[in-house]
Amino acid sequence: MSKLFNLSAVEAFEKLPLKLRNFFTRYPPAPFRQYASEPTLTNAPDANPFIPNRHPVTGKVQEPVYSLRRQSDLYKLAYKFGIADLMPTLRNNKKFYAEKFETKPLLKGVLSPKGHKWERTYDERKQRIADAVAKADEVIVEAKGSKYKKRVERKLSQKKTWF
Repeated sequence: MSKLFNLSAVEAFEKLPLKLRNFFTRYPPAPFRQYASEPTLTNAPDANPFIPNRHPVTGKVQEPVYSLRRQSDLYKLAYKFGIADLMPTLRNNKKFYAEKFETKPLLKGVLSPKGHKWERTYDERKQRIADAVAKADEVIVEAKGSKYKKRVERKLSQKKTWF
């Protein structure tokens, strides 16, 4: 570990992969040069290679120097070597790794899941069943008549004597 901290800037730069060395040679890192976070002219000193910029003469928008795929490859490589903060801002404020998951909003279905219909109506259905069981004798009496009513009353009176 101590070998890594004792390296000079040039030695540390030589340890970087060729992709990153080429990028930082062409576009020096943040302490030496600041890059715009908004589109500017292509010949501006702070033109960001990751976002589309306007041509100074024609005024047409030119594609970024690095495509989205190449941007993410460079950023991931820089992140691996701990120098991601030296990179220019990415297009669409793209985020990677832990930063991406920390700022991710929770989906509506995660906060309050809909559930199945039987889960949503369970309590109401159980209450209706309990009410129906309580009123079962009355409904049967209406259907069968007074003879059945006397039988139910007799059964209830016998239950009371047992307790």
